[in-house]
Amino acid sequence: MRKILLIAVSILFSYTLFSQPELDLDKFYAKHETVKIESRVFKKKRTIEIFYPDEFFTEPKRKFKVAYVFDAQSTPVFNFVTGTTQLMSMSGYEPLIIVGINTEDRYFEFLTKNKYQETLKRYPPPIGGANLLLEHIEKEVEPFIKNKLKKLQNYRIAIGHSLGATFAMYASMKSAKLFDYSILMSPNFVYDSSQYLERMQQFTDSNQLKRSYFICNGYDDKYEDEFAPNIEKAVAILKENKNIFVSYEKLQITSHSHVWLEGVYKGLMILVKKILVTKE
Repeated sequence: MRKILLIAVSILFSYTLFSQPELDLDKFYAKHETVKIESRVFKKKRTIEIFYPDEFFTEPKRKFKVAYVFDAQSTPVFNFVTGTTQLMSMSGYEPLIIVGINTEDRYFEFLTKNKYQETLKRYPPPIGGANLLLEHIEKEVEPFIKNKLKKLQNYRIAIGHSLGATFAMYASMKSAKLFDYSILMSPNFVYDSSQYLERMQQFTDSNQLKRSYFICNGYDDKYEDEFAPNIEKAVAILKENKNIFVSYEKLQITSHSHVWLEGVYKGLMILVKKILVTKE
């Protein structure tokens, strides 16, 4: 009886293994999923976006780097980033899992607490919840995606624009786990009388972490021109630390919102051609 049972199990296993339909590699299997997770940090449900590249389904043994996109509540932004990574992977570049963080209040979630009362005239309360967003990502989003996706490399990328880039910079300095590489497009480092320049100087003076950054901005635009001097100062500060790689480019773009259009692609190319090459 035992022998018959073992034969039956073996037949069932073989049928299950070999009857799985083969995927057509000429078709597209990429998927975008919107997920709500319970957040104890924010005391409510929070929405995240997850993009799975074709290779997640066609290469079951492959492990993926994860890129976090800030301001993913903007559908055009999230779709632009995922579309760019798809087109690049079709040309042989490494595919990425994309996790989008949907922001409900940009001032509150992206900014640290202000030191100066004058700051509140430009950034009305509530502000100063950056540590909550960081805790949410570290303790809630990261465990969720690791459990759900499983096939992940231990490498995290941040993609942010304006205040989203400001937060990404802060997170990379504050957290040992986030982020290995950051694409910072037109970051706002003028906030609160240049608070972030002070933080960067403290960070570079003592940093032992391997960190890499691509920083870019445009020109001839209200925000681009205002942010430019502190961006250039930030680049100089970051270059003082031997553990930090930083690439900076002044883009020929004259619109704050359009910096996305070149910044994502160029930032990903820096990752492929300069950072990952030196790691191997």
